Amino acid sequence: METNSGIVAILMATYNGGNYLKQQLNSILKQTYQNFVLFISDDHSSDNTLDIINQK
Repeated sequence: METNSGIVAILMATYNGGNYLKQQLNSILKQTYQNFVLFISDDHSSDNTLDIINQK
């Protein structure tokens, strides 16, 4: 079996997702494949989404 060791780009769009964002980020960070770049785009959330993003 051939293994692909390339970099994976993860694109995450957020909007007022503070209730679930910590769990989503922790899930991504706990994956066995660690060769990734995470891009997060927020559309002017009015909850704590940006605070959570900035903590990571």
